[in-house]
This record gives sequence, structure tokens and C-alpha cells, in this order.
Amino acid sequence: MTSPKESRVNAASAELRQVPTDKIERNPDNPRILFRQEEMDELLDSIQRWGVQVPITVYKKGKRYVLIDGERRWRCFLKLNLRTIPALVVDEPDPLTNMLLMFNIHGLREQWDLLTIALKLQDIIDLLEEKKGGRPTERELSQETGLKVGVIRRARYLLALPKKYHKMMLSELNKRKSQQVFTEDFFIEMERALTTVERAMPDVLSKRDEVRQVLIKKFRDEVIDNRVHFRQIAKIARAENVKADPEVAKRALRKLFSKNKYSIEQAFEDSVSGLYSERDVLIRLNGLIERLRSLEVDSVDDSFRQALNDIVREARRLLKG
Repeated sequence: MTSPKESRVNAASAELRQVPTDKIERNPDNPRILFRQEEMDELLDSIQRWGVQVPITVYKKGKRYVLIDGERRWRCFLKLNLRTIPALVVDEPDPLTNMLLMFNIHGLREQWDLLTIALKLQDIIDLLEEKKGGRPTERELSQETGLKVGVIRRARYLLALPKKYHKMMLSELNKRKSQQVFTEDFFIEMERALTTVERAMPDVLSKRDEVRQVLIKKFRDEVIDNRVHFRQIAKIARAENVKADPEVAKRALRKLFSKNKYSIEQAFEDSVSGLYSERDVLIRLNGLIERLRSLEVDSVDDSFRQALNDIVREARRLLKG
């Protein structure tokens, strides 16, 4: 396994030069593939007014140069027809170091779209596996790329999706945030839910991609009106956790995964809602009992006593039922 130090270019050999902008090429391994116009316009304006404050970083390849850091700045220089750009020229890195450099440089400075991370993460996994002779753990990936483990896990949900959904997300990511519907978060919430169903009730999810298509249509038609509702699918699949009838839960999921107007909220209500509510109340009651045991009688005021009386009255009502 390479260490972070081994993954860096040799800074001592870096040379600051004015490099012709038309002799620079973008790095094909750069995970960043989206350059939003409003962000580019702001940077272009800044360069016009103040110049470039940080040199780009490139390596020489034959008679040309390849970017490691600074693609947006370079694009702005091209647009402004500026003939040269200040650049740190470093030694050419090996393929693995090239990708790890970009992850660490950019990851510390700005947040990429998660899909762009996911699309390159598999290449890093393959190169690390080849180098160390074994599949890297999430912690090792985190150390190498500078990404948090949670980000890596989320990226892997996207990576596992068929390519048609990658195209769908890329189309959405090119829109303004307020106009995006089928976002990265939408697919992550859906995939987490379906993975839970697959593990807990595999016979309900024999054709996962067909179910995806149904859920996407329901979201588009606003039968499902909030991506957070996907978490209720996981709760239905874990019906046994609250001693609910698994067959009732399976029927609700099968109906939900069919072409109709049946919503996640309705499936949850028809199967496990009441039992999850009882469990939540029980957890809160146990916490309340522990708090009450720690109180002294003389510390209780009239309003608190009234609230306790209300609790006692409701408890008696329920116990009579």
C-alpha cells in the first residue's frame, strides 16, 4: 500500500514556468467532469480583475503538458485568449499517484459532485488492488484519497448502479440545484432501502432494476413525494425487529413495487407503522422513568405535578383497554 507521502509529486523538483495555454491538455483521470457556468463566470471575472493567484500544476508529456491541478483556471485562460499561464511543472506521476494526487488536492479544497468521485473510485480500487495484491479496505481508501469513509460508502452505492442511471444523474447535475429531481441523494436513499430489502426479504426483490423503474416513476409522478420516505421501506423489510407479521410486510412491499398509485407512506401504514410507533413510545417512556427516578419530591412544581397526573390518567385508560 502506498503511503500519502509516496503519493505526492516531488515538490523539490517542481519548476515555476509560464507555459503556453494551447500546449496544455486536461487530465483524462480527473474525476471532475462538470464545470457549472455560474462558477466559471465568477472565476473568469476574478482572473480578469486580479489575475491568477495560484499557479496550475502540470507535468510534461512529450512536447505537451498534462494538468494535475487547475483545470478551471486553464479553461478561463483559454477563453480570455491569454497565451501563457503560470504553472508548476513537476515530474510525471505513475497512474495511481496521478489519481490520488487529484483526489487529495481537490478534496481538501472543494466538494466534488459525488458521482464524479464514484466514477473514478473503481479505477483507484483496481490500481491499489494490483499494487498491494489485495482489495483495499474502506479505511485504506480513505487514507489514500483523503475522502471520509462515509463518502466512500455513499459513492459505492452510485458505482453499483447501471450506467443508464449515471447518465440520468449527469443530466440532472448540469441543471441548477433547485431544478434537480433525480439527484445523487435520491439514488443513494433508494439503493440503501433496496439493499435492506434484498438482505431481509430477498424473495420480494427478484428483479431489482424493474423495481427501480417503478419507484422512479412513482417519484416522478409524486406518488412518492420525498426521497426520505425510502427509509420507511427499510423499516418494512425489518418488520421482525418490531415483532410485526413478515407476510403482511411482504405483501405491502410487493404492492409498493408494482405499477400503481400505492405510496411508501401507505405501505408503511398498512404493515408496520403502529408497531414502530409503540416501540418509539416505549423507548421514550423508559427514558422518562429513568429521569423521574432521579428527581426529589420537593423539586416538583405544580405544573410538573399536573403533567404527571395527565400521564397517569392516560396510562390508566390504556391499561383498562
